[in-house]
Amino acid sequence: MKKRLKASVVLAALLALTLACGASAAQFGKDEMRRMSVFISNFTEVGLYDFDLDLDVSDLIRFGIRHNYINNFKSRIKRCAEKNCEHGSFTLDGKFVQESVKKYFGLNVENRSVTDSEPSYHFDGKLYHFDGADGEAVYYAEVTSASRNGNEIDMSGELYNTEDKKDRPATFRAVARPYKWKGKDTWSIARLKTDFK
Repeated sequence: MKKRLKASVVLAALLALTLACGASAAQFGKDEMRRMSVFISNFTEVGLYDFDLDLDVSDLIRFGIRHNYINNFKSRIKRCAEKNCEHGSFTLDGKFVQESVKKYFGLNVENRSVTDSEPSYHFDGKLYHFDGADGEAVYYAEVTSASRNGNEIDMSGELYNTEDKKDRPATFRAVARPYKWKGKDTWSIARLKTDFK
């Protein structure tokens, strides 16, 4: 009788754990999973595949510039007003770089020149000057699984080529935190790890 009681208790505990895990996975609907995919794609489309919040300021600035170049080209990227621009043919107001870093990382960043990479980004005190770079394959993220882990959300899925959705060269795991941006619910990234096959 005691063995049956113990077995029943163990089975009940396993059932409760299974239901709790199932409820955790089910708490995100299709729309929210799609929003998570777009959120993670903001990092993968600029080539940020592996990082945590100890990113160098230069990496954050590169993200802010590339993010705006890809997503806000018509509204924020301007042609350099100088003739024969010494530091590149495009400009971007530094406030937009700071805004993008704050929006996606939840961090404040001080604008400065980034010259240790190609392309380099020159900051003149107000604007970043740089040359555009296109032509590389762009990968978006598809979040296929997400679960809450305390005040964090674990997300995982696959990367796919924007030109060919069947080309899925990598899987990823990300951790983000719920975050308010201009009154809207979103996330701030904590880390991203990508495994290319």
